[in-house]
Amino acid sequence: MKLFDRDFSWLSYNSRVMQEAADENNVEAERLKFISIADSNLKVFIRERFFALLNTSEKNSEEKIYKLNKKISKQFSECGEILNGIFTSLKNSEAEIFSIEELDEMQLKFLNEWFRLKMKPDLHPKFLTIENEVTAFEIGRLYLFVQLIFHDEKGQALIEIPLSKSERFVEIPSLNEKLIFVLAETVIRYFLPEIFPGHEIPDNYLFEMIAGNEFYSADEEPALSKKLENENQAIGNYFLFEKNTPKEIIKTLLQKTKGSKNAVAKKNSILALNDFIDLGKLLPLKMKEPPITVANHPLENIPSILEAVSLNEQLLYFPYHSFSTIINLLKQAATSSSVKNIFITLYRTAPYSLLAENLLFAAANGKNVFAYLEIKASESEEENIMLANKLEEGGVKVSRNFPGLKIHAKTILIEEETDGALKRTALLNTGNFNEKTADKYTDIAILSSNKIITQDVSDFFEAIQIRSIKNFHPKTISFSPNNYRQTFSSEIQKCIEAAKQNISARIILKVNNLEDEKIIPELYEAADAGVKIEIIVRSICCMKPKDNIEIISIVDRFLEHARIFSFRYGEEETMYTTSADLMTRNLDRRMEFLLPIKNQVHRKQLSEILQLQLRDNVKARIIDKKQKNKFLKAENGEAEIRSQDVLSEYFSPPVN
Repeated sequence: MKLFDRDFSWLSYNSRVMQEAADENNVEAERLKFISIADSNLKVFIRERFFALLNTSEKNSEEKIYKLNKKISKQFSECGEILNGIFTSLKNSEAEIFSIEELDEMQLKFLNEWFRLKMKPDLHPKFLTIENEVTAFEIGRLYLFVQLIFHDEKGQALIEIPLSKSERFVEIPSLNEKLIFVLAETVIRYFLPEIFPGHEIPDNYLFEMIAGNEFYSADEEPALSKKLENENQAIGNYFLFEKNTPKEIIKTLLQKTKGSKNAVAKKNSILALNDFIDLGKLLPLKMKEPPITVANHPLENIPSILEAVSLNEQLLYFPYHSFSTIINLLKQAATSSSVKNIFITLYRTAPYSLLAENLLFAAANGKNVFAYLEIKASESEEENIMLANKLEEGGVKVSRNFPGLKIHAKTILIEEETDGALKRTALLNTGNFNEKTADKYTDIAILSSNKIITQDVSDFFEAIQIRSIKNFHPKTISFSPNNYRQTFSSEIQKCIEAAKQNISARIILKVNNLEDEKIIPELYEAADAGVKIEIIVRSICCMKPKDNIEIISIVDRFLEHARIFSFRYGEEETMYTTSADLMTRNLDRRMEFLLPIKNQVHRKQLSEILQLQLRDNVKARIIDKKQKNKFLKAENGEAEIRSQDVLSEYFSPPVN
C-alpha cells in the first residue's frame, strides 16, 4: 500500500497547529503561541528538509520541490490571515497593535524619544554596492531593504530589525486600560528619514532569510571538525518577502546571495511570526491559559528520593507532575555521602540549567560525574558545546559525540555504595532533561532500582564511554540500533499469530512520528490478519488508515511528546515507554531505549492515558486518506472529552 509522503505529512501536521491558532475558543495568548509555532515549524522544515531536497539529484525531486514550495507559501500566507484574525480578537479585548497613524500626539512624542534612546543606537544600516555580495545575513532575522537616492545617485541599504521580546513589540502609554503595541519594523519605517538624513527614500521592503544548513540535512554525523570550524555552513537561502516586493528587488537579493528562484515565497502579512509567542506573554492574565495544578507526587518534598525509589518503582508524567523532582534527585545525590557516581545523557537542556548546576555541585563534592552531551542535536549544537565546556571546567567528565550514532536515549544512573554493597537507581525519560520545556511538553519518566534494568543502563553508559556498542547486550531494555527493531517486530508477530488463531489482538501506539518503511508494512500485515490497530500520532504519519487501522492526532495546549506502546494478544499485554519515534533515523542511526513496563500500577496508569486520548473528541483530529485533519467530535449526546484537561484532573491532588 502506498504511503503518505513524509514531507507533505509533516506539512499536514503544521496545518493542525494552524487550526489551533485559528480557533476562537482558545484564548489570545494560546492562539499567538500556536501561530508562532506554525511559523517556526515551517522555517525548521525549510532548514532541515527543503534544502536537502533542493540539493539532491533524486528522480522527480524538481516536481516535488515545486509542490512543496507551493504548499509552504500557502501556509505562510494562511498564517498571516490567521494572525489578522487574532489581531481582531485583541482589538475587541484589552490589547491592540497600532499603526503610526493611530497614535495621538502624546504617544508620538513618547515614540520619538523611545526610538532615539532605545532603538537608534543599535541600528547599523549596511549600504550595498553593485560589486559586493551579501554574505553576512543572520539566520532567522528580519531585514528592511531600503531604496535610497542621494544627489541623484541611487543606492540600497539593509537594516536588521530587532526580534527580541523587549524590542519587537514596543509598548505605548495609553490613557485607558488597553495595552497598545507598535511593531519595531513599523517604528523603523517611520523614522527612516532620521536614519538616512538627506536621502530620498522611494520605497522599502521587508524580507526574512532562512538559511539551509548542511549539518541539518541528514541525521548522520558529518566530519565533526567541519562542524566545529563552520557552525552555520549554509547550503542555500530561502527568502520570504512582502507581497508587494518588486521582482527586480527579489532578483537583486537572489543574485547577491546565490539564492534559488525555487526558494522564494511572498506573504500578504506581517513577517517573522515566530516571534509572536512573546507578545502573548505580555498580555493580561485573562487572555492567557490559567496554569495547571501540578500534582503532588510522592517523591516531592521527601529527604531521600533514592530511598523511596529503592522501595517502589516510580512514574512521573510531565507536566502534570513537576520536573523539580528530577532536579531534587540530582541535588540530593550531589550531597549524599553514599553516592559515588552519577551518569547522564543530555540532548537539549535549558539555558542556565539547574540540572547542570547540580551536576557541577556533585563534581565539586567529589562525586564521579559523567555526562554525554549530544552536540549533533539539531538547533541546539552551539548551546550543547558551550554546556560541555562549562561542565568540563567544573570537573565533570564529558563525552561529546559517538561514532556514527546520535545518543537520543535520555537516561540517568546514580550509583551508591553502602557497607561495601553497590546500589543503582536509573531514570529513563521519553523527553529531554529540560526544565524550560518540561511544563510545555508531555513526557513520561520511570525511576527504578530494579537490578536488571539498572544493569542494562549501566552497560549502556559503559558502551558510551568506550564509544562502541559491539559488546553491548542488554537483557531487559531494548536499545536501537541493537535489538529495538527485533523486539518491536516480535510483538507485532505475537499479535498476528493470536489473530490467526481467532484470539483477540490489539496494538496501540502513541508516538510523535511514524515513518519507518519496514515497520509500517508489518503493521499492515497485522491489520490484514485481524489485529485492531489504534495509533495516536502527533506530527509525521506516513501510514494510511485502512480496515482495522484508526489513526488520530492530538494537538492541544501541551505538545504531546510521551511515547507509549501497548500490545495485547488474548489475556497477555506488554507495555513499553520509549525515547524513540518509529522513524528509520531513530531505529538505525540513534541510540534509543524501549523500556518494558512491569509495574502493575504504572501499566494501569499508562493504559488509562491511552484510553483517554483515544476517546478525545475535542482536540483529536482524524488522519484520513486525504489528510483533511477533520476534528473528532462528540456525537449522539456524548460528553466532550478533552484528554489533556481530564489527565490534569486525574493527576491533580485531591481537594480536602
